[in-house]
Amino acid sequence: MIVWEDVRTERISSPRVLDVRDVRALVRRMLADSADRFDLRDVDLMVCEIVTNAVRYSASGTPGGGVWVTALVSSVRLRVEIQDDGGSDGRPAIPAQCAGWAESGRGLLVVAGFADRWGVLAGRGGSSTVWFEVAR
Repeated sequence: MIVWEDVRTERISSPRVLDVRDVRALVRRMLADSADRFDLRDVDLMVCEIVTNAVRYSASGTPGGGVWVTALVSSVRLRVEIQDDGGSDGRPAIPAQCAGWAESGRGLLVVAGFADRWGVLAGRGGSSTVWFEVAR
């Protein structure tokens, strides 16, 4: 059983379209006390991929849209959860096939490659929470 020493949740939104860089900066601030224990470069990349999907495929990408970000930290593990605003027809998933030169379709594949564990939780109103964990 993991005992989370620090849990922080915050909503970030924009009157325009949500900027992925703002979410990445929020996560960095949330994890500032843990930066010496985890490789936050990998965390940055995974956050960017998940938020980009939320902006592209859910109401999070509409003016006024946003995401809920939760960061959980233990002595040996870090977990980040990103919940979109819903409105999508499907759940986030790794595509069965992706064209070699396609400019999209690899975001969750990147998350799967860098995370020790990851997954998707279905929420209310068609929202989804994509989470990942990294070990120290």
